[in-house]
Amino acid sequence: MTFQKKLTLHKLGQLKELLALTLLGLFSSLSDSLLLKDITKSFLIQQSNPVIRVYFDIAHAIHEPLNILFMFLAPSLWFVALFGHSQIPRIILDSFGGLFVFRSVIALVFINALLFIPAASASLLLGQVLAYIPFFVMVWGWLTWRIDCCGRDSLQQVIAIPEAKSPITSFDYYHASIYSVINQGKSGFSGVTRRGRLFALIHNLMLLNVWGLALARAYGLVQKML
Repeated sequence: MTFQKKLTLHKLGQLKELLALTLLGLFSSLSDSLLLKDITKSFLIQQSNPVIRVYFDIAHAIHEPLNILFMFLAPSLWFVALFGHSQIPRIILDSFGGLFVFRSVIALVFINALLFIPAASASLLLGQVLAYIPFFVMVWGWLTWRIDCCGRDSLQQVIAIPEAKSPITSFDYYHASIYSVINQGKSGFSGVTRRGRLFALIHNLMLLNVWGLALARAYGLVQKML
């Protein structure tokens, strides 16, 4: 394989990863907006609950600045990826992905916390979880792919996808993440190494939590409608 062809394939890989991170940014913004909308409407509850109040203060302070940063930085990265002669530095893409992983964990914690207080609007009961699910899917698709390909010549050395057929690509990791959600919580990932098994366990626990939240919110919505 010539150097030029390798460079072209690497550039195509960065474009696919940048598309995934762009979708992550959009899903993250939607999910956080619904959480903040619910907490803002539940102002009295938010004032009386110190955990919710801390989340509201922190999230409200960083939500808009992060959205503005994303709006300016994402087009710049796309311009570099499409028209630039150099590659986007790996640390920039990893920083973006790491930020979304962190936000997904924090958002899940507070979606769980909001489960124990009355929602301000019945329409937001399922909306919080339904907006979070695509964000969750994309985060785990990117994270498992990144863990598996980091510093390795071949994939499935840390995390395996039993249902995937060779040759494995980054798409298979996002597909396995989607499969995990729609297949009633059965994870599409399995660990090969000890670290891989740990990440697969964390994914399974978070997946079960998301399913439980969806069922609880569906039940709450039915109760609101009766």
